[in-house]
Amino acid sequence: MLNQSRVGVVSTMTMVAFLVPVLASVYLSWRESYAREKSLTLGYAQNLERRMDEISGQLEEGADTLQADGLAPCSPQEVKLMRQIDLGSSYIKAAARIERSTLLCTSQGVTNPVSLGKPELATGLDVSEYSIPGRQTKTPHPLKVFAEGKFAAIVDPNLVLDIATESPDVELAVVDSSSGKSGRVAALGPAVSSDWLDMPAHTAQSTILNAGYLVSRVRLPQWHLLVIAATPQGYIDRRIGRFAVFLIPLGALCGGVLALTLWLMARIHSSFPTMLRRAIREESFYVLYQPVIELVTLRVIGAEVLVRWRTSYAEMRPDFFIPQAEQCGLIQLITERVLDLVAHDLPRFLRIDPRFRIAINLSASDLQDVRLLDAMDRFLEISGASPENVELEATERAFLESPSTAKTIGALRAKGFSVAIDDFGTGYSSLACLQTLPLDTLKIDRAFVDTIHAGGTTSHVVEHIIEMAHELDLEMVAEGVETEPQAQYLLEHGVRLAQGWQFGRPMELEPLCQRLQLQASAEAAMLFA
Repeated sequence: MLNQSRVGVVSTMTMVAFLVPVLASVYLSWRESYAREKSLTLGYAQNLERRMDEISGQLEEGADTLQADGLAPCSPQEVKLMRQIDLGSSYIKAAARIERSTLLCTSQGVTNPVSLGKPELATGLDVSEYSIPGRQTKTPHPLKVFAEGKFAAIVDPNLVLDIATESPDVELAVVDSSSGKSGRVAALGPAVSSDWLDMPAHTAQSTILNAGYLVSRVRLPQWHLLVIAATPQGYIDRRIGRFAVFLIPLGALCGGVLALTLWLMARIHSSFPTMLRRAIREESFYVLYQPVIELVTLRVIGAEVLVRWRTSYAEMRPDFFIPQAEQCGLIQLITERVLDLVAHDLPRFLRIDPRFRIAINLSASDLQDVRLLDAMDRFLEISGASPENVELEATERAFLESPSTAKTIGALRAKGFSVAIDDFGTGYSSLACLQTLPLDTLKIDRAFVDTIHAGGTTSHVVEHIIEMAHELDLEMVAEGVETEPQAQYLLEHGVRLAQGWQFGRPMELEPLCQRLQLQASAEAAMLFA
């Protein structure tokens, strides 16, 4: 069972594991809502930008046309020309001639001169804006007059700002980007803030959250205008619900699965000793054999024992349960089970090949256990093997774990067992370290075998390891050999033995016995040929 402190830690981690996906789904709901509302608001601004760009173009074209024709001011011919300009435009309500802020005539006919007073706005491109009160034009709201030179365009601002929107209270505005709040060209709604005009000079468009509004700005640099569209931030909050209906349950489901997985892993970790003892009692551990071959002849001369754990629902990975067993001090139980299984399998191998050698892995705890020597004696008794048929392997960490380790290794070698250092080079080993250890075999880790012909800074490490082993007169076994070029390289550099998928995957007793039997039969046939 989990103790009280671990329960608190696991409960906290489980709660966090549940809440993180839920909070992430809330954030995603907000982000998707924001992105959707931003797309709409920016679309409004871009639509308004296109309209203003069209009006600006029509104003410039009208001014150029009126100036190029050189007709008498307000003559029937000029009025007719202005009417053509009027009819050819989308948003110009009427074209007009203007001089000194006075409308002289329009495309609707000669009128009495109308003084417009001082311009409300003068842009950097000599375009002036005036307003005509509604009472003078018989419209419910003022009209705008945009003048360039002696040509003027009369525009209904409500028509320009008449953009279809999903919300009724969208703020729209066109302002002169050099004039601040007082430079408003046209606006729908009163909420245009001076903060909305503060946009970097070289930015074409941007969207911000400000004063409770989502504000999109688009610049028209050729006309010194800034187009603004703003929607209340509340629409983002309302839209969140639409995404949350889908995303939050999904986040809760993911959080539940993650929390349950974390809790189960904690339970498995906390109850590992019980599970381990039950697995041994129920004989859930079994062994596979990785063939070891002689590179010159390609004969199988032995095998490394690999322990596996099969549960009712899955295979437990050795890189998980072996460190766990070492941590909780129960690795010896697994070693005892492996020795028992191999002791009953080994006679089958020896009947086929009396020189067959089995390699058994030992942990640091095994090498510090005084009962190991007695266990190996029982192993020989049960299997009928001699010590020359057995090689005991341990990692370099296991060799350096305790001063008593060297004494145990010496006693094992005195009995006739050979001893190998496994995974050499992946931890702390050095030439000086190897010189102090009573060893017979050095196993070259697959991490270095993989670098053969691969290039890079580590590609020559395997060559140095081989040279080191030769200097110490150690037998060598290369692990993880998967290609023919790797095998050829190792052979050329004096490595005698190898194992890996190039020569055979880990297999059970029967397939390996069949392979040994076929090998023996082939050798016998060659002998009597």
